[in-house]
Order: sequence, then structure tokens, then C-alpha cells
Amino acid sequence: MKKNDIFQKILDSITPEDQARFDANHEAFQKWHDEHPDHSKRYGTDKSYWLEDIKKAGFNPIGITVMICEETIIMETKEEIEAAWEIFNPEGWWYTVDQWEKRRNEYVKNMYDGIEENAPLVYCLDEKYKDIIK
Repeated sequence: MKKNDIFQKILDSITPEDQARFDANHEAFQKWHDEHPDHSKRYGTDKSYWLEDIKKAGFNPIGITVMICEETIIMETKEEIEAAWEIFNPEGWWYTVDQWEKRRNEYVKNMYDGIEENAPLVYCLDEKYKDIIK
């Protein structure tokens, strides 16, 4: 079977209901991005729109960055992460403060050859953790 035949088979199997759902989701996604043209500049920073949503939901992240193209949230406890995950899954990466140093070191080593300056900036959101969240 040729690639074009495979793609056509997939396209032919999409129901009108699935197509309508896809179109509505795409339209909502595009509208949100049009209303937030600075999204990419704020992504993974202390000005992140998603971070604002997380805080509005009652959570108190202590750090934010980007890892493997995903906004990455650092929180104090596993319980906080699990509660936030119930609301925000499957978005982002989530780490506790206890996991953070090890995970960050692994990430920088594997993705940036150990050169911290080449990795995305980490924003500490709580002065109490400034020696860990960096």
C-alpha cells in the first residue's frame, strides 16, 4: 500500500462529527493564539499564561522553565502536583522541589552537553528556594 493510499484511508475514516470537533478545537486554539500574540515570549517564564491559570486554580508553583519544548512546573510536594495534574493533564512536566536538582542536571547533561548557559532559564517564584530553583 502506498503512503498516499494510507493517508486517504485515514481521511476517509474521519466521521463528520470528528471533523466538526476537530474544526471547533482548531478554531478555539487559533482564536486564543490570536488574542495572545506574545504567547511565545511568555512561554516557560514567570509571565506564562499557563502559570497564571495554574495560580488561578489555587496552586502555588515555586518554579517554571521549559524542558523538551514543554512548560515545566516545580512545586513543593507530590500531593500538589497530583492535584494540579488532575486539572491540567496532559500538559507540561511536573517536578517536586526534591526532584528538581537531579532532573535538571540530567536534562542539561543530556540535552545541552552539560552546558547550563545553553539550557532554558529557570524562574524561581519563591525566594525560599532560590538556592535550589536555578
